[in-house]
Amino acid sequence: MGKMKVFLDTNVLVDYLNKREPFFANASCIIDLCLSGQVKGVLSALSIVNAAYIMRKAYTRSSLQVKMGWLINVFEISSIDEQTIREAFASHATDFEDAVQCFSALQADADLIVTRDASGFKDFPIPVMTPADFLARCAE
Repeated sequence: MGKMKVFLDTNVLVDYLNKREPFFANASCIIDLCLSGQVKGVLSALSIVNAAYIMRKAYTRSSLQVKMGWLINVFEISSIDEQTIREAFASHATDFEDAVQCFSALQADADLIVTRDASGFKDFPIPVMTPADFLARCAE
């Protein structure tokens, strides 16, 4: 079996980029696993857009461009296309954005989603773990 492919939800990404406490340590460990090549990190195009939007007031434009450029060079970026939107809509999920993330992860053949909002993904056809649970699994 190949390397585990891990889809990181936007909250994990922003926890890392904005060093949000008390979540930064776990997010940093997960990013380190991706950077070291122990796991393959996947971000959706939506997460990149959302992260840039959330961070736009905390960083200068040039600093934000550097961070976004780094993300697109380090992580696989899963697409969000018509199929993704249609599948998310057809799922009748309570949270449409979570559904879009889920189907983007599935299209990218991710093995699981890592998110702090695991309850938002509970009815989807892909395993979901919190950052702490994922790190505990990796430590086994």
